[in-house]
Amino acid sequence: MNPVTHGLLQQLNDPQLTAFATDWDAVTELVIEIYQQKSLTVEQQARFFEAQERLQAAYPALAAELEPHWRTARVKGELVVGDPFLAVLSKPSAKEFVENWDAMRTLPAAREALNMLLMARIAAK
Repeated sequence: MNPVTHGLLQQLNDPQLTAFATDWDAVTELVIEIYQQKSLTVEQQARFFEAQERLQAAYPALAAELEPHWRTARVKGELVVGDPFLAVLSKPSAKEFVENWDAMRTLPAAREALNMLLMARIAAK
């Protein structure tokens, strides 16, 4: 798991948010793997579908809380256009990440939004 996200999660006792972050990390790792290898394995596709299904079920409960954070995130100095979580989760197949630089560019904004949400929840405790 991303070390910053992991450290923030340790300060909260929220199993649902931990599960979401864990699944998001799994998808992030897959997107990077697939992009770098310029191909897709059957096993990677299966892992994507499994994590995608859980994330699509969990995301609606977090979407409104994450939105203000991704709206202020920047990639290469530019504000993010569109929900970076949906940009990844709405893909019909993991093969969409093969040589897809635009998908890779969404990952930092999503990570920033997730970490900002965690910090907000910690501050609200």
